[in-house]
Amino acid sequence: MFFGTFHHAIDAKGRTSLPAKFRESLAAAAEPRIVLMQFPHWRALQALPQSVWNELVKKVMESSPYDARWQRNVLKFVSSAHEVDLDASGRVLVPPALREYAALAKDVVWVGMGRTIHLYDKGTYEAQMAAEIPTTDVVDFFGKA
Repeated sequence: MFFGTFHHAIDAKGRTSLPAKFRESLAAAAEPRIVLMQFPHWRALQALPQSVWNELVKKVMESSPYDARWQRNVLKFVSSAHEVDLDASGRVLVPPALREYAALAKDVVWVGMGRTIHLYDKGTYEAQMAAEIPTTDVVDFFGKA
């Protein structure tokens, strides 16, 4: 499980450090790498542990190639995926196309989202946090699912 918010930098080559807390969680779960892909709801990246990625791939493989809705989503988001390894310093190299999609420039924010991690440009993250959630969209985490 991934929780917490961590501010980092991304260099001109696209390298950014995965927060130590997230690296520890990956190591404890024997996860060898992460998969980066476009996040479907706003301009951010989603980082999936290999096991979560494998679950997603299984669902994609079970979907019908004639289901246009599924195929559009595979084309738009799943096809953007890149498996990335952490270097000896705990950094990941974000591919150029994904950096462009999420407008990652200098300051980035890693956010633990439970099973996955999001990577934002600092400005995009701040805008998301400043946006109000309509009362009708607020989820009661302690109520019935």
